[in-house]
Amino acid sequence: MSRFLFASALFVGLTVAVVAAPDTPEAPAPRRAKTKFVPKLNDSFEVLIYANHRPVRMRVLALYDGKPIAEMWAERLQRAFEYCDRDGDGFLNERESKFVFSDQGMNQLLQNGFYQPTPNSAPTLARLDKDRDGKVSFEEFVGYYASLQVVRPQPVQPDNIAAATVTESLFKLFDANGDGKLTKEEVNAVEKLIATKDSDEDECLSQNELMPEYFDPRFGGRPVALTRPAGGPPPTGLAQVVMVYEAGRIPGTVTQQVIKRYDKDGDFELTQDEVGFDDVTFNELDKDKSGKLDGEELDEWRTGKPDLELSLSLAPKASDCAAKLLNEKSAADRGFILKQLESGRLVLHSGRQPIELWAVPSTGQPQQPALKQQYQNLFQQASRGKGFVEEKDLTGPNAVNYQFVRVMFEPADRDGDGKMTKAEFDAYFDLQDSFRNLAVSLTPAVQTPTLFQLLDENRDGRLSVRELRTAWNRLVVLEQPGVEVITKNIIQPAVALRLTRTFDRNNYAVRAPVIIANGQPTQVVVPTKGPLWFRKMDRNGDGDVSRREFLGTDAQFREIDTDGDGLISLAEAEEHDARHRERRPARR
Repeated sequence: MSRFLFASALFVGLTVAVVAAPDTPEAPAPRRAKTKFVPKLNDSFEVLIYANHRPVRMRVLALYDGKPIAEMWAERLQRAFEYCDRDGDGFLNERESKFVFSDQGMNQLLQNGFYQPTPNSAPTLARLDKDRDGKVSFEEFVGYYASLQVVRPQPVQPDNIAAATVTESLFKLFDANGDGKLTKEEVNAVEKLIATKDSDEDECLSQNELMPEYFDPRFGGRPVALTRPAGGPPPTGLAQVVMVYEAGRIPGTVTQQVIKRYDKDGDFELTQDEVGFDDVTFNELDKDKSGKLDGEELDEWRTGKPDLELSLSLAPKASDCAAKLLNEKSAADRGFILKQLESGRLVLHSGRQPIELWAVPSTGQPQQPALKQQYQNLFQQASRGKGFVEEKDLTGPNAVNYQFVRVMFEPADRDGDGKMTKAEFDAYFDLQDSFRNLAVSLTPAVQTPTLFQLLDENRDGRLSVRELRTAWNRLVVLEQPGVEVITKNIIQPAVALRLTRTFDRNNYAVRAPVIIANGQPTQVVVPTKGPLWFRKMDRNGDGDVSRREFLGTDAQFREIDTDGDGLISLAEAEEHDARHRERRPARR
């Protein structure tokens, strides 16, 4: 394995570790420098969304484990400072400054999750010692990293170019009379397609089965031949729908951009109908009560209190992540509708514009424990059972295998005795890990859902019988009140903001596992709730047990299927078991 791969692999893990200076004889714990200094850190952002009916301004605060990231960044730096302060006097001398992570190395650690120190990468004392007193204070140490971004706004993820094609094809498939609209009868008839298109016989419909001409099962169901013609315009141009700025730094040009976007009559002022603001917001801004907002009045919206105030808190476990609307009453008064899907994920609706906010832990498999064990094994090989490694152990024919151990030897040998113990080795590993796990990114995205995604309520990549039976009620509410048919107008671009660890910012999609059924990849959700018999019989993982899946008699099926819809739901299964428990005679 190359030196680069060895160094890179070490920092791909997921477990958060806050290192404490080891208290072993090899590495005595230093005295903590007494300071309450907290560095300035940008962890709050302004988000502008140019929805079809109105502009929306949000302020989003990024947290980690419910705590301000600035405080946790200061704590991490304090521990790193103490780690380098070998004599424990609260300052770094010239020798100790050689153990400091370079600013470029720290940037690599925050952004990419790994850092390989080199003999010449550490900063000089002259660069760290700003007051030229021959030593480095904690404040000077923190100042060295002042330009780093711990919380990073990422570029807007563009819309999916295949979405419009998928929706168009499904509309044609479902639209029996070809009038471009879906009636209740046409939507309800989609269930009948299971009989003709369910090729893997799982009693569900996948995109592969509904649109075999667009989704090739040989490539995991990815869309094929759905690319934009060379030189053609972007499919939607939605990338400019959402803009992210540091808090308090929305440029003044935004005011004119809002007027340009929403001014229908060209008079350079916005009526309430044009700008779409709710009564509360418009009346607060319309100081002269003219019924129109000029540039000066609209600038109050740019610089004043935001429409929505939210916090996103990332944590190692999904159950500990939190997405919260902080001004819930004020938002409700302004017409925003909140739906909390889970602790770390909520959706806000402004009119027909959905806005999803999500604190997302990595969906990858935790690799750090295995990698750490791998390097501990490497350490054991180099130490040859002595319990420590000396530099002479890292030379010879196998030196390339010990490259990472060699480059970290001097900074990890905390007591400077020429021997790196396992405790010292682990402490250095965990010190770097604590920084890379703190780095987070806020990634905006604009994505237009397909008709399939609107129907797929549990997002498992398949349409179950129950999802098809409830499709009409779920779709018709997206139309204007009183409308009795469904049109493509229900497809609205959705804005999403995701807070993730920076090094795995692209690894957030929650997908069901894929199995091969009848030669085709099929996503299956393994049931986790309900009686054991219910979970085992629900072989397609759609959350219901059909008559074909049920292993009992017709009479038993009818007894449990109390609503007679041909499906045993989770609630019916639990009610059945509860009734049988009540009938059992008490044991004497």
